[in-house]
Amino acid sequence: MRKPRIGIVANMLASDGNPLSGMYRASINNYYVVSLEKAGCIPLMLPVILTKEDVGEQIEGLDGIVLSGGYDVDPTLYGEQPLPCQGFTLREVDEYNIQVILEADKKGIPVMGICKGIQVMNVAFGGTLYQDIEKQKEGSLKHVQEAPGYNPSHYVSVEKGSFLDGVLPERALVNSFHHQCVKDTAKGFKIIAKADDGVPESIEKTEGTFMLGVQWHPEMMAPFGNAQMTELFKKFILKCGE
Repeated sequence: MRKPRIGIVANMLASDGNPLSGMYRASINNYYVVSLEKAGCIPLMLPVILTKEDVGEQIEGLDGIVLSGGYDVDPTLYGEQPLPCQGFTLREVDEYNIQVILEADKKGIPVMGICKGIQVMNVAFGGTLYQDIEKQKEGSLKHVQEAPGYNPSHYVSVEKGSFLDGVLPERALVNSFHHQCVKDTAKGFKIIAKADDGVPESIEKTEGTFMLGVQWHPEMMAPFGNAQMTELFKKFILKCGE
């Protein structure tokens, strides 16, 4: 039986080492590769391409797509101007991510968005973001942990009957490396997990092509023996095979 082929959307990172300083490289954290391989699929890197008309052909034949973490999302893409707390953005990467999501939706290819992935997924369908949780959301927890990525840092509450139900317990421990999050949820999506301060930690598309976003980094936990995060990837892979 053929293993599912899962595309991982890459980032563009500038090299800071001589003699290649300033050159952009297509890049993904290898933990994504390890986690997906551990879950039983063939991971493939999807580099950012600038010709939107070619994105549909680029993802043709894939069984699923994972949106990796990355820079902040350009706020003009969700109708806002940047606040002083807004971090570095790379608009061409955001536009590529959005195009991948929309093309995958048309083709019925399941998508899992991780960290920035949940945010750009929400923006792609008309949702908005908090540009900085600490500055804009009163009473927020610390969402940029100062601990290794394989260690969890706070709890999330999982909605009964959701995709995450049965994979994670009702009160699950997750890691946290983000200062932005979903504000207004996009039409056609529902929040299926929240932190105790109300920050949305997971969203799910309610009909049509399966799409899931998680705000934490399961790929940092699965390679280090976290059975729940490994199971999360496995359940996504099962969705890709339906």
